[in-house]
Parts: sequence; structure tokens; C-alpha cells
Amino acid sequence: MIELRTHRGALPADLRADWELLLDEDPNGTVFHGPRYLGVWASTLGAGTPVRIHSVHRDGRLIGVIPDANDLSGSAEGPEEIRRFQGGTEVTDYLGPVSRREDRYDVADAYVANLARDVDWDEFVAGGLADDSGWPDAFRSAFRVHGLQVLEDEREDVCPVVWLPGSGAAYFEQLPGRTRQELTRKTRKLARDAGEIELVKVAADEVVGRLDAFLDQAADAVPEKAGFFRRQDMHDWFKALASEFVDDDVFRLDELYVGGLLAASTVSLVRGGHWGLYNSAFDPSLGSLAPGMVMVTLLIDRAADEGYTQFDLLRGDEAYKYRFGAQDRVLRRLSVARSST
Repeated sequence: MIELRTHRGALPADLRADWELLLDEDPNGTVFHGPRYLGVWASTLGAGTPVRIHSVHRDGRLIGVIPDANDLSGSAEGPEEIRRFQGGTEVTDYLGPVSRREDRYDVADAYVANLARDVDWDEFVAGGLADDSGWPDAFRSAFRVHGLQVLEDEREDVCPVVWLPGSGAAYFEQLPGRTRQELTRKTRKLARDAGEIELVKVAADEVVGRLDAFLDQAADAVPEKAGFFRRQDMHDWFKALASEFVDDDVFRLDELYVGGLLAASTVSLVRGGHWGLYNSAFDPSLGSLAPGMVMVTLLIDRAADEGYTQFDLLRGDEAYKYRFGAQDRVLRRLSVARSST
């Protein structure tokens, strides 16, 4: 028997633990899908947003978790309640449920069946779903079965991913010759023109204290995103996320020094075989020497040597990402309207 249970407020400790275990068994599970990340989001950027955790059980055993939230907005016809997965695309690159691969359809069906019975919503937006995860197909099937009208089924974004073959040397060998030469040339030019290069992983007890400087540098390096990086709530968000994850090496701050001076830095979220490049910054005065490109090259090399199987450049199709041999992972967004019957 399959049963869906809805939880509001703090989750029982045993459910959080089972959710973490289920995340380990989900081949598409990332940091973004877990209770710790979503807990930080709900208490910071999501504060005041009605959130729920739906757990799906088969004969008492947890087989799926779907975290959702309410988005209250207005229209010409009056207020509307839109349901979405928790996290929001502003800071969360992958969204959606967690389950074992073979349980996708049962979990989606249990959630959508409950949704179809509920009258307290107007639209459900299932965004941030990796196309290769199996979730878009599972939700399409459940929407058909339960008679929900599909309003939207489209490509939302992409996450370019570099698939790692086992070592840094093997990664560089698999690159096209011209690409390999370009990355090597940029690294040598930076060292020749600006000084000795050193990639440093910031110690856990220093990370939170360095984040204001990281975000300020990111704002200076990318003027079109300066407003985002200078927002106080973004500074609070990064610090809260680091405080949750830095001690177990999930949240990483790496810095690139050139000639003894800080030239670039990155924040990464890593879990299992997945290394996600969350944000990056560089000294704009060195822009012509491409310190950011050099840093990502060195990080990919390190990730491969440390045994990661994918280096994910996360949301956005910026041209530089494909110079590392990245391939698009498509994110889909599906939305449905509540039945009027």
C-alpha cells in the first residue's frame, strides 16, 4: 500500500535521517535536494513562506520525498495560490523530489493524486527538474491519470556538466586538442605575466569570515549581477549555507593566488560524485589574463583527481562553460492548473 503523509513545521528526526539515506540512493540527488539545504532555505530566504514536506511510503517504508511551498500572488481575477518545489531558482539550481529511480512513477502519482483532491491551489509549477532524472516523464504520466490540465511543458534552463573520467590527466586527454591547448596556454600566460599560481582550499574555520570579500569581488567582476551579490540577504544566505555545510566539506571556498595576491575564488557545493560550481569571482584588474578560467581548469583537475564523476557548472549557458568540454543537462518546467470540476 502506498501512502502520502504531509508534514508542516519541523520534521521528526527519524524522517530527516531517512530522507538523507534516500538521497544517497537517488542517482540524481544533489545537495539541493536534501533536508539540510532546504532547511537553511526555509529559515532564511523562504522565511514566512508556507512550506510542506510530503513523504511517500510503501508498506511503511519511505520511498519518496516532495518538498513544496506556496507562492501567493494576485491577478485580475483576484489572489492566486501557486505551488512550487521548495528552493526557488534564484539560489537553487536543481529542484524537485527524491526517490530511488524505480519509484519515480509511484511517488509522482501519490503526490499528484493528493494535489488533484486538494482545492486550495490554482497552479502547480514543477520546475528545475533534470530531463535525464526521469521526473518529467513521471509527472506527465501522473497529470494525465488524474486529469490535470497541462499549461506549460518546456525547457527552463540548462546545467552544463563536465563528465570526469577518473583523473585530471585523463580529463585533459579527452578534450579536443585545440581546447586542451587553449586552457594550458591561459594557465602558462597567467603565471608568466602575473606570478606564481597557487590554488588554496580555505580552511573550514575561516570560510564564513571570507564570504563578504568573496561576494564583493563577485559583484565587481560581474557588473550585471552586482545588485544580486551586494544584497544583504544574499550575504546572509551564503553565510547560513556555509555554517550548515562547511564542517563536513560540502560547502567549499577555494582561492587562486597569483604572485601572492588573491586573483579568483569559487564557492562549490559537493556531495557524492557531484561537484557543483555554485558561484565564482575574480579580480577584474586581471581580467585580460583570465584568472577565472584558469581557476576552473585547476578545480576540474582537482575534482577529477579526488574521484568526482561530474563537475557541474550549474544553471546558465554562458559560453565560457563549454570551453571545458561541458555538455548540457536540460532542466524542464511543467505546470498544471487545478481541475474546475
